Order: sequence, then structure tokens, then C-alpha cells
Amino acid sequence: MLDYTELKEEGGLVLWPAMEELPFITVLEGDPIHSGRFDVGNFGMRTMIGVWECTPGKFEYTYPGDEICTLLHGKIELICEDGKVHNYVAGDTFYTRKGEVATWTVIETVKKIFSIHDPDSTELSH
Repeated sequence: MLDYTELKEEGGLVLWPAMEELPFITVLEGDPIHSGRFDVGNFGMRTMIGVWECTPGKFEYTYPGDEICTLLHGKIELICEDGKVHNYVAGDTFYTRKGEVATWTVIETVKKIFSIHDPDSTELSH
């Protein structure tokens, strides 16, 4: 069992590839830098669970899998494809579907717990 009441503050976050290098992210403003930790899986696997952190900036993100996440710290604004605006702060949880596109504005450095499931990936994480 992964107990994020304990694991959420555990260290081990490492810099992830620059957003400009990832095919599912387009940076729109600023220079957001992200880091994270996989507790299950890794990039491109069917199941990916861990902690992610990002500094302020604005980017378009096409979700690589179905994701549910809970913010631990920070403040963000998400604009969905239909134009609906969502504002999230620490303690908020939201779900997105694979292929959904959202524009993220990280207002205050954000840290979240995430669980991503990509049903199309053939690479298992266990």
C-alpha cells in the first residue's frame, strides 16, 4: 500500500525532462521547471503513480493517460478545451481523461500526488 499521508513529503524528487522536450506539453509563458518521483511505473507505462512539482508558468498539456491528482501545495488555474476555468489550491482533487487538453497556469509553485492510467500502453509497471 502507498500511504501518501506519509509519502507526500518524502524527498527524492528529481528534475524531469524540460517541458519543451516532451511531445504532450507546449510552454506558453514563463519557464516552468518540473520535477517528480515515480513510486509506481515510469514515463510511458500503463500505470504511473507519484509526486510532481512545478514552478510558475503557463503551458498546454495533453494528458497521456487518465489521471486523478490531489494538490498538496500551490495554486493553479486550468482552462479546459470547452473554455471552462477551474481554480485549484492545496487539498483539491480533479480527474482528467486521456487525450484531454488543458491550459495550466501555475500561479504558485504546485506539488501534487498523481495516479495516471494509460490503457493503451503495453508496458506494465509491475
